[in-house]
Amino acid sequence: MLFREIIGQETLKQKLVQTVNENRVSHAWYFFGPEGSGVLSLVLGFARYILCTERGEADACGICASCNKLNKYIHPDLHFSFPVNKTRLVDKDTVVSDDFIADWRSFLLQQPYARLTQWYDFIDLENKQGIINTEESKRLAGKLNLKSFESEYKVAIIWQPEKMNDQAANKLLKLLEEPPPMTVFMLAGENPELILSTIRSRCVQVKVPRIPDSAIQNALIGRYDIVPDKAIETARLASGNYLKAVELVTESETGFHFTKFRELMRACFTKNIPELIKLSDELAALTREKQKAFLEFGLRTIRESMAMHFNTPGIVYISEEEKSFIPNFSPFITGRNVADISTELSRAIADIEHNANGRMVFLDLSLELAAQIKRTT
Repeated sequence: MLFREIIGQETLKQKLVQTVNENRVSHAWYFFGPEGSGVLSLVLGFARYILCTERGEADACGICASCNKLNKYIHPDLHFSFPVNKTRLVDKDTVVSDDFIADWRSFLLQQPYARLTQWYDFIDLENKQGIINTEESKRLAGKLNLKSFESEYKVAIIWQPEKMNDQAANKLLKLLEEPPPMTVFMLAGENPELILSTIRSRCVQVKVPRIPDSAIQNALIGRYDIVPDKAIETARLASGNYLKAVELVTESETGFHFTKFRELMRACFTKNIPELIKLSDELAALTREKQKAFLEFGLRTIRESMAMHFNTPGIVYISEEEKSFIPNFSPFITGRNVADISTELSRAIADIEHNANGRMVFLDLSLELAAQIKRTT
C-alpha cells in the first residue's frame, strides 16, 4: 500500500516519511487506534516506504522491483504474523501464519481496513478465536535471524498483537530486547491495555486518530461514486471509522445488526419470552466475533438513544434507517437505566470473549434488558 492510497492521516504520513529520510527508523513500533482508522494501512505504507529501493521524497515509487513484489505482499524481506486457528482446511496440531499466508495476501489486497471478524470469516474460522501462539514467535525469530534477501531492512508486521498468548508475547519481548540487525518490528493493534507494558515500552508508540470526515467523504465519492450529500451524511455517521462508512454505503453488517437489535428491544419491551428465546438462539448461532460486533452495535445505539432522549441532536449520529426506530425507542433510555443497560451489554461482551455459552449469555442479557426497560414504563 502506498502512502497516497491511505485515507487521511496526512500528519502521521509526513512524520513517518521524515523518519525514514532522516535515517531515524527505530527497530520497534507499535501503531494503535480505533477500528477503521487505518492502523494496518499505515503500517503497510510505512513498510513499503522503508523497503522501496527508489523511494521519493513523500512516497514509495510504486514501480521498482521491490514495489512490484510489495504490490502482491510477496517481498522476501517482509514478514507477517496474525491471529489464526484450526479450520476445516487447515487442521493440524499447531497452526501458524504461514499456513494461511496465501489467504492473508488475498485478504489484504481486498480490504486493508478490515476488522478481525472479517479475517475470521475469510478463512472460515467459524466459532474459534484466533491466536498468535508460541510456535509463531519461534518461526518469526528464525526468519529474522537470517540475512535480508533484497533490501537493507527486514520488516516484521504483527497484526492484532493483542491476540498473542503469554508465551508468544514473552518471546517477542526477547526479540525486541535483542533485535536481529537491520530489523524493523511493526505492531498494528487497537488496545494498548492488552499488550505487555514491557513490549510497549520498547516500541515507538504511534496513536492513530480517527479519520477526518472530509477525508472519508472524498474517499467515498471517489471509490463508490456517491453524491456529495450522501457522502457527507455517511461520513458524519461513521465518526472517523472508514470501515463503518463503507458498510453504511454497502448496507452489509450494519443492516443486520440494526434489524436484530430492533427485534430484541421490541421483545424486551413486551417481555415476550418465546421471542427472546428465539432471538437468543439466533444470535448464539453467530461466530463469537460477530456476537461481539452485535453487542457493540447495541452499545452505540444506547448511546445515541440517550443523546436523543436529552434533546441533544447535534451529537446524535444515526442512519436514515435508524431514524424510524431510535426516536421512538429513546424515551425508554433514561438517566435511571442507561448505566445499568450499558453495563449489561459490556458484561455480555466480556462473557463472549471468555468463551461463555452464547445462548445463556444472550438470554440472560435479554431478561436483564427487559427488566431495565420496564423501569421506565
